[in-house]
Amino acid sequence: MNDYKKLVDDTLFFIAQKGWTINESSFYDSLAMFLSENLEMAYVLIDRISDKEGNVETITFVDSGVVKTNISYPLLNTPCENVVGKSLCVYTSNVQMLFPEDDMLAQMKAESYIGIPLWDSKGQAIGLIALLDTKPITNASEIETILQIVAVRVAHEIERNNFEQALIAKNKALERQNKELEQFTYIASHDLQEPLRTLTSINQLFQDEYKGRLDERGNTYLKFINESANRMQKLVKGLLDYSKIGKLGDLIEIDCNEVLREVLLDISLSIKENNAKIIIEDLPIVKGYRTELRQLFQNLIVNAMKFIDKDTAPEIDISAKELDQEWLFSIKDNGIGIDQKDKEKIFVIFKRLHNRNNYEGTGIGLSNCKKIAELHGGNIWVNSKLFEGSTFYFTITKTKNL
Repeated sequence: MNDYKKLVDDTLFFIAQKGWTINESSFYDSLAMFLSENLEMAYVLIDRISDKEGNVETITFVDSGVVKTNISYPLLNTPCENVVGKSLCVYTSNVQMLFPEDDMLAQMKAESYIGIPLWDSKGQAIGLIALLDTKPITNASEIETILQIVAVRVAHEIERNNFEQALIAKNKALERQNKELEQFTYIASHDLQEPLRTLTSINQLFQDEYKGRLDERGNTYLKFINESANRMQKLVKGLLDYSKIGKLGDLIEIDCNEVLREVLLDISLSIKENNAKIIIEDLPIVKGYRTELRQLFQNLIVNAMKFIDKDTAPEIDISAKELDQEWLFSIKDNGIGIDQKDKEKIFVIFKRLHNRNNYEGTGIGLSNCKKIAELHGGNIWVNSKLFEGSTFYFTITKTKNL
């Protein structure tokens, strides 16, 4: 074996520097090659515990200086069984005689074995490093020291890889669930429109045919049916709008001043009826989805005119501030305000804080706003006190790739 002190130094150098500058698969392969060459061992296996109970699978498998195809094998009746989740084991000779049922030892013509367990940061067994040779081991204590040096680094790498794979799997599952939910929402809301239209039409025919022939109770029943059907149609439309967010156009440069001019033109009648005063500061050009941003501004402005005392004229200030990584927009009003305990609830779909007899709506508008802000890499929140107005803030990232 090479000079022991130099070997320790070379091992520490590999772990401290070289081991951090190469990619995941190359790290394991390079380390196994390093151990095979410098410890003069014919076989080096770095294993992780397999999903199949009682098995391990190689992350890298070096045979006489050559990286081989990874394999999976059972631990039962092997020397590795005494290592995983247990302790370092050394069999300096006659390893085949000690484990006669281990066919892989025979195939390797292994004479000696040394293995060290790998543990994660929570003390759970996650794998092992195993070294085998076709001749007896005569320097076991030196090999143990080197393995103890590299084991911590390898365990950290395996734990990080496992975490990344779990995160990827969870993200894929979440993406799939979101797609399924959006598809369900679209199909359900789309399919509900036809029976609602039928119900509304039949109700109108019934009213026309039996006009003047029903008593007060009958007219009241028809009125309830009509109001409920109309309310359901609005909810269905809201669901459709919610499911379409992010699917209506391309990511483009948008002049927010132009978007606001279009919004104010669309709601000009409501602005006039409410005698609303709207002040807009110079707004930026952002990268975003035009239809969705227009919907975001319109929802917040309409809400500012809706949730206000009847005898008060709405005053709405709209501005934007440039931050390092994003634009911060604010829409301030002089409305009825929001209780502190309800500041998060208002962004939950179908969550209403007020009786629909006092304030119309479906409870979807602010949920749309939240989804649109997140679509643009941002967030939305509100600062408010009851009876003292509200300021809604939302951010839009400057990053071009959302």
